[in-house]
Amino acid sequence: MIGPVDGIFYRGAFYFGSSPDSVRFRHIRHRPQVSATHLPGEHLAVTVHGTAVPVDVQSGEQKGFRRTLLEVYVPRYGAEWESFLDSGPICARIDPQRMFTFHMDPLQPSGPVDER
Repeated sequence: MIGPVDGIFYRGAFYFGSSPDSVRFRHIRHRPQVSATHLPGEHLAVTVHGTAVPVDVQSGEQKGFRRTLLEVYVPRYGAEWESFLDSGPICARIDPQRMFTFHMDPLQPSGPVDER
């Protein structure tokens, strides 16, 4: 199964979320092996292959992660996003078995340069 997710990197791991009833999380409950690629532009790609592990953002041990989610998403979507977070979406962390990166200087030309 392949599909886009909204995710963030937090303390060296890739996290993403969806509805607990989503096809994505029903699939993950049976087959937790996943791959994800982060592409903020043509200059950077981070690909991770690993195991999706559910994360309870309400637990005390996830206090820092929850704070980070609020710092990222409340400015984008407004204060009501915190109520959305508390309404039950499920988050998962990918515990990586393999991770690959590609980086290219965004100012570097990517093709032949015409030096006429």
